Amino acid sequence: MELVQLSGVSPQAQCVLEERGGQTDTGTRWLRFTASCPDDTLILSNDNATDWYLKRDWRDYDVLLIAIQSPRPNLNLTLAIAAGAGDERLVAESSWPLDPGRNVIRVDLGAVSEHIPLDDVQQIRFALTGATMPVEVYVDDIILTGSREDLFGDSRNREGNLYVQRVAQRLNIGAGGRFELTFANGQIIGWYNLTSDPYRLRNLVHGTTLGPIPVVLDPTDTTEGGFSALGRIVVARLRIVEMNAVRTVIACEWRFVNKPDEPLDDRPFQRWVYNIYATGQIYVTVECTTATLSWRAAALGLAVTFASTPEDEVTTHGATAKEPTGPAQTPVYSWAMNRSDNAFLVYVLGRPSPSARMVEQFDVSRGRTSLIALDDDDVDASVQVWRGHLLLATADDVVGDEPFARAIDYMHPARLNFEGGSPVLVGDASDECSGFDWGSGSFKIRPENGRVRLTFNGRKYPRFSPVFEIVDAESADAWVYVNHLVCKNVARNASGHVLFQLPGVIRDDTLVEVLFRPPQHSSGG
Repeated sequence: MELVQLSGVSPQAQCVLEERGGQTDTGTRWLRFTASCPDDTLILSNDNATDWYLKRDWRDYDVLLIAIQSPRPNLNLTLAIAAGAGDERLVAESSWPLDPGRNVIRVDLGAVSEHIPLDDVQQIRFALTGATMPVEVYVDDIILTGSREDLFGDSRNREGNLYVQRVAQRLNIGAGGRFELTFANGQIIGWYNLTSDPYRLRNLVHGTTLGPIPVVLDPTDTTEGGFSALGRIVVARLRIVEMNAVRTVIACEWRFVNKPDEPLDDRPFQRWVYNIYATGQIYVTVECTTATLSWRAAALGLAVTFASTPEDEVTTHGATAKEPTGPAQTPVYSWAMNRSDNAFLVYVLGRPSPSARMVEQFDVSRGRTSLIALDDDDVDASVQVWRGHLLLATADDVVGDEPFARAIDYMHPARLNFEGGSPVLVGDASDECSGFDWGSGSFKIRPENGRVRLTFNGRKYPRFSPVFEIVDAESADAWVYVNHLVCKNVARNASGHVLFQLPGVIRDDTLVEVLFRPPQHSSGG
């Protein structure tokens, strides 16, 4: 009780420790809190403590669990967690509906960390709304705990290997010692450059989402609008499609509804499918509802956004580079460099129209920069589909004209010369000559007579860690050779397809061979 204070404005406000009534397996005591109005507040802090201590550094924890016994419906718990002191105090506040009986509140500290520093927590404050007369609730257990599980790989590795980690209700996907992305509510809300920030102290998309995010634009300028006409509430869903040593595939969806329990199937949507590789290459397909019976977007853009300040050195480059001598179409791309965090971002729009372009917006008040791909053509379809490519790297890794070379590599994939095997087409998402899929960033190939044999040239345009996906070989053993040497970065995806990625930058003629044979089964003795 040294940690407990009561800030009561009503005469009935009370805070009493009761000896009997708590959950027996965690102790029989609980705290009876009586409130008559939202200003009656229960406070936990170290202000009056001598022998007990409210832990202040929460960085090693993922979830705050609070068990509360409520006497009736239509009550809400307002929870405020404060960090810092004096004029520097920051507060993260949330509201939780209470059902009659025992309630277990799960506070995701990852979400809290977006608003306050978790290394200096000073107070936890409880208040009740919905009470018009004195009401008693019982606070039983308050627990800080971890909630982390490696679903694939080892999140502690430093060798650049892929991993997938669940942290409370979030997902971390990263390559050890290189980068880490955090997914929450169907969006990328965290990007850490592990090369220069191994302790994850600076979130490079703090206060925003990386995207790419569809944005509604004013047709006269590039001011961001919104999709509020599609629904007042967004229901977010996220699932892991694939995770192996070569790539992780994450599918996210937003459904716009007007009521939380409204059916989702026919509602307007936004969808993302991310193909994430250990090299920092991310290939994404974005789908977006652009029209309903009562609303149509006049103009749309696709925005990639990251945190920035005037002190950061951020350089961007749109689609104004000179026309390359080979491919006929100039790529639509931008890049940004943040020297203070040694971070580099390249953003390329896949298969743009001739009128597409890239613009930059710097928002000083929100501390963020957006790279927005625009197209002056009218939005005709009811669903817009974009495909794009992101590269997350360090400033030391990307030199000279490499951003432009990477844009060319994505926009104009290598032409494959087949001696065995053939390209696989996936609608209009694939290049018919090579089977390159702009959504996944991989060359999709079907073997012939138990093998694939092809060559491609990296002399004119360098090729950056190309990925190959071999279909229709689910039941066969496979060996992969690159220039007659065994390729070690080989995996099977969820469909049983053979996946492999060539390491580094290809700047010469390259031979790729994949050999198959039926699996050998030993006979019983």
